[in-house]
Amino acid sequence: MNTESYKEAFLEEAVENINNLNKALLNFEKNIEDLTPLNELFRAAHTLKGMSATMGYDKLAEFTHMLEDVMDRIRGGTLAPDIDIVNLLFRSIDVMQEFIDNIRNQNVDFAKGYKDIIIQIKAKSLAPAREIKTAAQPRQAVPVASLSGETETGIIIEDLILNEAAAQGMKVYRIKVTIARTCAFKSVRAFMVSRNLSEKGEIVKSSPKAKDIEEGNFDNSFELGFVSKAPAQEIEQSISRIAEIEKADIEEVRAQKKEIKENLKHAENGDKEINAAENEKKPSAISQSVRVNIEKLDSMMNLVGELVIAKIRLDQIARNKTYGDLASTVDEFDRIIDELQIEVTDIRMLPVSHIFDRYPRIVRDLSSQAGKLVEVEITGGDIEIDRTVLEEINEPILHLVRNCIAHGLETPEQRENAGKTKKGVIRLSARRDRNSVIIEVSDDGRGINLEKVRKKAIEKKLMPLDKLDTLTDDELVNLISIPGFSTAEKVDNVSGRGVGVDVVKTKVEAFGGIFRMENYQGEGMKSILKLPLTLAIIQALLVKAAGATYAIPVIHTIETVEFPSKDIKDIQARRVIILRGEVVPVLSLSELIGKGRQKESEIVNMVIIEARDKKIALTVDSVLGQQEIAIKSLGEFLKFAKGFSGVTILGDGSISLIVDIQALIESNLKMV
Repeated sequence: MNTESYKEAFLEEAVENINNLNKALLNFEKNIEDLTPLNELFRAAHTLKGMSATMGYDKLAEFTHMLEDVMDRIRGGTLAPDIDIVNLLFRSIDVMQEFIDNIRNQNVDFAKGYKDIIIQIKAKSLAPAREIKTAAQPRQAVPVASLSGETETGIIIEDLILNEAAAQGMKVYRIKVTIARTCAFKSVRAFMVSRNLSEKGEIVKSSPKAKDIEEGNFDNSFELGFVSKAPAQEIEQSISRIAEIEKADIEEVRAQKKEIKENLKHAENGDKEINAAENEKKPSAISQSVRVNIEKLDSMMNLVGELVIAKIRLDQIARNKTYGDLASTVDEFDRIIDELQIEVTDIRMLPVSHIFDRYPRIVRDLSSQAGKLVEVEITGGDIEIDRTVLEEINEPILHLVRNCIAHGLETPEQRENAGKTKKGVIRLSARRDRNSVIIEVSDDGRGINLEKVRKKAIEKKLMPLDKLDTLTDDELVNLISIPGFSTAEKVDNVSGRGVGVDVVKTKVEAFGGIFRMENYQGEGMKSILKLPLTLAIIQALLVKAAGATYAIPVIHTIETVEFPSKDIKDIQARRVIILRGEVVPVLSLSELIGKGRQKESEIVNMVIIEARDKKIALTVDSVLGQQEIAIKSLGEFLKFAKGFSGVTILGDGSISLIVDIQALIESNLKMV
């Protein structure tokens, strides 16, 4: 079977299963006494294993199978869940994600991380059974696990364990424990041996079976396979000091040198492959394939059929010159095109949950590193947005989440002293606003320390002191979006490198969005991203300026007004108007695009836009109206044109430049 044609479908479903694993494990971590989330964990892992095996990704399938063994033992009650096991499961999910990323980038069924963790998974799946402790349950003797690989003459240590132990610098021992024949409670002594050994390593094999050892159904000896970094003498002493243990025979088991060498060589080659991959472009956050409901495909096919019929009618009108039928045919043609556009756009849309669902796991890891307790609340995950926009905002949201943890949220002690709950909250929300989507990232932390921002601005000499003192609180907050600005005292894995807000602002504005922040001192802060629904077809306001037609994306427009020229004031060499009690700077679109300010009539047409977190009145010759436009690239010849994000073709066949408001204003800061 040629599996390459199914690779994209595999990757898409694999990512879904990884997300399901993370969500289920996060739920399980909240209450490890409730085993309900384990069912979802097991289902997702089992599905991923089956898919991997079918596609021929044997290493991933084998790795996932080992993980299933651990989860199955927890679900069956023979392995007690604790924080170590939860962390092991999280690290294992990361390894599976690494497998998938490498399959996507290089078609390599290998993950560097799995060499470091595979032996731990194997050990947990074969470890001695332990009680599941609850508040109402007293501690009882823990039996040795039921393990495979038993023979009548003893135990066999598989090459997998031997090779992996050697690769990790650990030793594998075959231990034969002999208990005095006069011992009345052999199972208790066996438990004590297991307990002492567990402090120094992991039991990976046993003979006879666990149930027999637990019930004392063995003569006076049993054998164990044991992995540890401790020397044999130390292990022997830990067993011999137990009463009624006659002796402990310990033999170190080694793999063939050739096997170890090949294993290490394989690991080294794999590392080289991964290191090379890390220099390549990171994999796309959003799958490049789409799942389409068959009903949508049927609908599109019907619309295409109607287009063919309309085309035939137009041909007949042209041949027969029956122009009286032209108007109705064009109307029908227009209706079909509109419906087809809606269907195609709908297919490109994805719910924001595709990226929102990743953040609880990310927050868990980052907050743990920062020593903080944080939970994530998500609302509006079903709001849909163009997959291209969704892919572009993944990185900005990650930066905002990191800032919430690093700068916004306090430690549990600090929150308690401030009268808050020990656990902080990061909220991710999405909602529709006309032809835009509003995404908000907020926290209930300390907010931005404006005095600290002011001191950092002085230290970095961002502006003269007299001007700095005149800034409003909102303007001070926006200083943190300057590249390289950071208030972190030290650099760590979460913060302090001077990247974050400036990256977010640049990225969001690059595809026609708007970014702003709201600060609530002592209560938290909120970052707001206003994004276009799609980057292919947008609503735009058509205006005339300097004799040409320009398109302004409506995401930046607030309203249009006609204003008497005599009421435009000059204040400190800047033109302004007073609009409903608010001072609004006035700029000329013609002047911004380098054609000089045009002569203004008594009544000036203005478009009130939102840019740089403030309102600006943009003067134009006339306002033509609002309509949908299809965005086309500027092409190689015009790609360096400042202040324009693309072009569109109007109904009369003429070309109109699409104004990039943010870039245009940024390049003319002195005019604002």
